[in-house]
Amino acid sequence: MGHEIIQYRNRHVIVPDFDSWALRHFLLVEAQTSGNAHLEAFIQGWEWIGPGIYMGIDFATFFNEDASRERSFCGVLSAARKRLQSFGMFVPLEYIAENINSSNASFTEARPVKRWVSQIDKLRELFLT
Repeated sequence: MGHEIIQYRNRHVIVPDFDSWALRHFLLVEAQTSGNAHLEAFIQGWEWIGPGIYMGIDFATFFNEDASRERSFCGVLSAARKRLQSFGMFVPLEYIAENINSSNASFTEARPVKRWVSQIDKLRELFLT
């Protein structure tokens, strides 16, 4: 299993491939709900070619230290965190199979909510001043 290293503002986070794919789903749902087309397009562009190969996760180019874009993304992070927590302790396999599984990521059991919440929290740290 590979991972994605996301860099922004002289900080970085390391997110495992499968987690990046799952987070993409939850962030995209919230970006669509927010009606922010630019943010939606940014997240939609997180294409996973295969283990260790992500395309489109370039925070520096998209955010460019733009406070408005950063606030919008942090709002999406918060909303995704709440959505995840609404599942309880685990995201059910049925939900994962219907919404997240793909040819690259095939989860075979329910996933702990706190794992994906902790990845969201790591992404939020990129924006701390």
